[in-house]
Amino acid sequence: MHRGNPVLGAPYGNGLAKPYVRDDRLLRPELATPNVLDYGVKKAVENLPRLRERAGAIIDRYLDAQPDILETFVDRGQLRPLRQPTVIKKGKKGKKARRIPALQLDHPRPLALLPALVRFAHLAGGGTFTTRELRPDVAQALDLAPDPYQLTSLRYELSKLRAQGLVEKVPHSHRYRLLPEGYRLCVVYLKLSEKIYAPLTAGLWKPFPADARLPREKIAQLDKLYLAVTQALDNLLDGVGLKAA
Repeated sequence: MHRGNPVLGAPYGNGLAKPYVRDDRLLRPELATPNVLDYGVKKAVENLPRLRERAGAIIDRYLDAQPDILETFVDRGQLRPLRQPTVIKKGKKGKKARRIPALQLDHPRPLALLPALVRFAHLAGGGTFTTRELRPDVAQALDLAPDPYQLTSLRYELSKLRAQGLVEKVPHSHRYRLLPEGYRLCVVYLKLSEKIYAPLTAGLWKPFPADARLPREKIAQLDKLYLAVTQALDNLLDGVGLKAA
């Protein structure tokens, strides 16, 4: 980045292959070296066609490799902070720093809280809610009566979301607000948990034996789609090198 334009260099021998941004609009790949012997070509003008051929092949291979590296499915670290505890620094009045545990969105209590947070009923209250309004829905999702599920437990789960900047406390009130990023995260996790993870794991771990004897044309369309997902996951695992033993 210190060169003024982004440069991605791959050193080899005395030189390097480098794609770089030129004139803020063009991604230009090129091969640079002070010693052509690195590429098996002798220093002579008559060897220039062979050098161009070797250099072109290297650039082609370099460009072919980049889509697999620079694709959009690479982890960019957005989920990592959610798995880490949050430390709130000391306040002005000498309060000690507080350590708030990380989110564990695969556990029952956070998963029960998410659908309660995204209920349309909160829209009537200006997008805000209180812990008392949330508690019956969370308790129902956990198969608990509202009384055994204490407000302190609910506030504890909300504190984790607040620490991550997904929920905020409305100033001078007992109400909370789910922020846009928190809403999107809740919806993503709910869809994955209820519509993808749960049906796929049920089909893998506890399949109905009779389903295997059904002709393909009699399988419901939704079941066909889930089967396609499991096959695609197998292909993905094979593609990234996680082959079954």
